[in-house]
Amino acid sequence: MSRSCGPALLEGIGDLTDLAQGRQVSTRHTVKFSEDTDARTQGRRDSGGSPHRPPSQEYPVSTSRPRRSRLALVLAATFGLVVALAQGVVGPASASSLPAPTSMVVKAYSDPAVIGASLAGAPADAIPTVLAGKGDAFLVSVTLRAGTLDAAFPNDQDVTLTASGPGALPSATRTIPGGATTTVFTVSYSAEATGVKVQASAGKGNKAVSGTSNAFDVNRVLSFVPGASEKLRDGTAGADGAGCAVVDRDHPMCGIVVLPKGASSDVALSLGLCPAGESCVKGALVTQMIANLTDATGTRIYDRSNPARMEIICDKSLCGKAGVPSFTALWSRSAVGALVAVPPCASKGVIDSTLEYCTDYRASQRDGAGDVHLVVWFLDDVRGSI
Repeated sequence: MSRSCGPALLEGIGDLTDLAQGRQVSTRHTVKFSEDTDARTQGRRDSGGSPHRPPSQEYPVSTSRPRRSRLALVLAATFGLVVALAQGVVGPASASSLPAPTSMVVKAYSDPAVIGASLAGAPADAIPTVLAGKGDAFLVSVTLRAGTLDAAFPNDQDVTLTASGPGALPSATRTIPGGATTTVFTVSYSAEATGVKVQASAGKGNKAVSGTSNAFDVNRVLSFVPGASEKLRDGTAGADGAGCAVVDRDHPMCGIVVLPKGASSDVALSLGLCPAGESCVKGALVTQMIANLTDATGTRIYDRSNPARMEIICDKSLCGKAGVPSFTALWSRSAVGALVAVPPCASKGVIDSTLEYCTDYRASQRDGAGDVHLVVWFLDDVRGSI
């Protein structure tokens, strides 16, 4: 029960001090503890509807001079009560009184502050929960539960963090502070991969708890280009972070994004593996572009007559020697949506009135080195492959 220490208690302490020093005090004095807070909390009310105030608890103080040893005990008890009240001993349950954990909830995600600073205004469904390249930092939170209740370890507890292959986290053992319900760790992953999950485990024997995070992808490369950068206009903004200058057997696919009017935020460009279950060419990579492509009024910067462009470059080792029209671009406007076939454009350089994106086979080609360049026009954030 939470109690408040009123002026009467302080006066009572003063009188007790006077007694200890041999001074006379009033014939009778009362030390009071207010119960108003408990009455309001518990909803007790009298018939008039006002909060019910229980009678004050009275502790008489004698005017006769007690023995010093007896008075010392009274003083010690009184000051002990004041200290207890000040330290919250008499009050709501502290973190140390939380139940022992019986389960663990693990979540992997990118730092919201970092994403908000770089990609403000970008469509939420275009941003994956974890947006990271290999070696890039992201967060893992570990929340302890006991059924539906918050839980905690009473003392600092080692927690082991591991991840599904082929990569790994840099440090396996971390610490959950005693009394902490949720602890957030900064980690990174050492390889490009799809469907990565982080496992956390703590405790031993029948007190051990563990959990597994949501699945996420880690890209081969992730870079951020300022929305006003000339690279977005001159065709050198490549998903590999190097303008797609090298496309070969070891770097079989890359995407170049052209935004003639720039973007209202930074532009995130990533290059990663095609997720399992998608109909990509074997060994294909996926280029993703995330940005705010609206102006201050919320109107799209790009329209069907003046669209944004992605040029997907596929090395001849992957795309063979077949004619360009035999290749189909795969596309998604969401971070986790299935990649679907991109329809052809009816006219060069524009998007049909009924489409949100299209492949411009008239602008596409196979270059002198035998690599395929497939051009797709679009309006919003995208993931593209072949």
